[in-house]
Amino acid sequence: MMNITFDNVSFKYIERKILDSVNFSITDNDKIGIVGVNGTGKTTLLKLFMEIEKPNSGSIIKTGGIKINYLPQDPVFPNDKSLLSIVMEESTKEHPILEYEAKSILSKMGFNDYDINVTNFSGGQLKRLALAKVLVTYCDILILDEPTNHLDNELIIWLEKYLIKWKKGLLMVTHDRYFLQRVCNKMMEIDFGKIYLYDANYEAFLSLKAERLNNQHEQQKKLKSILKHETEWMNRTVEARRTKSKSRIERFEQLSKIEFNEHAEMEFSSISTRLGKKLISMQNGFKAFGDKKLFNDFSFDLNRNDIIGIVGDNGAGKTTLFKILLEEESLDSGILDKGETLKIGYFSQHLELINPEIRVIDYIKDYVEEIETLDGTISASKLLEKFLFTSELQYSKVKMLSGGEKRRLQLVKVLISNPNVLLFDEPTNDLDLYTLEILEDYLLDFKGPILVISHDRYFLDKICNKLFVFRNGNIIESNKSFSEFLDSENITISNSNKQDNNIRRNNKMPASLRNELEKITNDMPKLEAEIEQLKIDLSKEATDYRKILELQQSIEDLNNSLEKMMERYFELEEIKESYKIK
Repeated sequence: MMNITFDNVSFKYIERKILDSVNFSITDNDKIGIVGVNGTGKTTLLKLFMEIEKPNSGSIIKTGGIKINYLPQDPVFPNDKSLLSIVMEESTKEHPILEYEAKSILSKMGFNDYDINVTNFSGGQLKRLALAKVLVTYCDILILDEPTNHLDNELIIWLEKYLIKWKKGLLMVTHDRYFLQRVCNKMMEIDFGKIYLYDANYEAFLSLKAERLNNQHEQQKKLKSILKHETEWMNRTVEARRTKSKSRIERFEQLSKIEFNEHAEMEFSSISTRLGKKLISMQNGFKAFGDKKLFNDFSFDLNRNDIIGIVGDNGAGKTTLFKILLEEESLDSGILDKGETLKIGYFSQHLELINPEIRVIDYIKDYVEEIETLDGTISASKLLEKFLFTSELQYSKVKMLSGGEKRRLQLVKVLISNPNVLLFDEPTNDLDLYTLEILEDYLLDFKGPILVISHDRYFLDKICNKLFVFRNGNIIESNKSFSEFLDSENITISNSNKQDNNIRRNNKMPASLRNELEKITNDMPKLEAEIEQLKIDLSKEATDYRKILELQQSIEDLNNSLEKMMERYFELEEIKESYKIK
């Protein structure tokens, strides 16, 4: 068994304490979900595992020549390499990556042209390419930083099933609570520079964490009571001080050095602007970009109590619908009618809207100095405190914040305008689980309609009472929960659109795919025969323990290759059917 041990590790980023003398060990059998409030250092912890960052003190010990694959939040690739060469570049003699495996995973991630390079790729496309690479490359521990960001719902469910079957170690930062619950068997929490490792799935972790915080609160309460009593004793008259025992004075000095970790509660109560009878209505709406139809003959009337989840494949037109509602884009045909009392709060998925050089406090003050809430008028600084921005953070530049903290700052900007309609575009990306729960409670109590684009199944199931599903150039309205909708549709939201496009574009399956299908059809029987021969060799081996282990490992490796080959075979057969080739 291989393991990684953190031995008394401390790490600071400028003046921010990330890890404070932490000790823990993980193995290549663990599947661990990492959680913590934004800014506590989840991504930094992953970089310490990868030796991208070095600890200020302590040591990180890796045994057995352990190999780690890492999916960063924002991957970068050279422009002069093809997608296929990027995915295959870690292939070795001991652990080869076969070309059909690389092509299969690229196809799964939505790439059908394997020879193009990444010039003009979006962040989402780069993330999917990076995910393809780490999944197909051999490793002992797989480290994933927000792997579900930029994936459509079908791909998220596929990745979830893939990782459930994953037989090596896994360390993952994600906000997807269904993902954590179903994939991980352990949870790691970062809190005030300390690491807490729980031998539990996500649901059990929540109970164990609540128990830990309650015990911690009681302990701190007792310590504060003792410290108060000792402070009163130390502050007595000069005459009394002369008789004080040295040991008691030393105990007081030790107590005085204790840092009490107070868990601040994030909260915000906004005043709703009056909402008139007329909200938003669309009649026979049509929108297309060139030959690509986004939606056609779409009509809806927004109601006061609507919380609508907008879902569908990446690039289907979900954000464009928001731009139409914000009047940044126009319908090609149809009517959009909006009430005069509407005050729309828009939460964009793009972080680049925030100037990285501006201070946090100025980002809010430039918009408004004082904010009206249900609890009265408060200053911008007090508001930021409610969203867990300390005085130190408020006077830091935005570029010093973590990705999640920047998202939280965007959220402050939206809510301080006291909107009566909310449009949220991927609000769960990069937000920590604690902030997500607060946001969900806020949205459920919000006195007005909400439209939200998201791939977060838990989030959609919890808050939405209606769905707009982009599919095949139309928008389907459904009153089912998102999970119920996926079950009823057998998760065909994105593939059907891709196949229809392929059929329209060309009725003949490309030669490269036909040749690949023919090669796999010929190779599968050979691989099966090789496995059978190894099993015969194994049955004859009785005394050489090392040889037995080698044969067992070879059989397992070949079975894994055969499983992947068969999966690719069925994919190609489906593509063949979509091209109407008999």
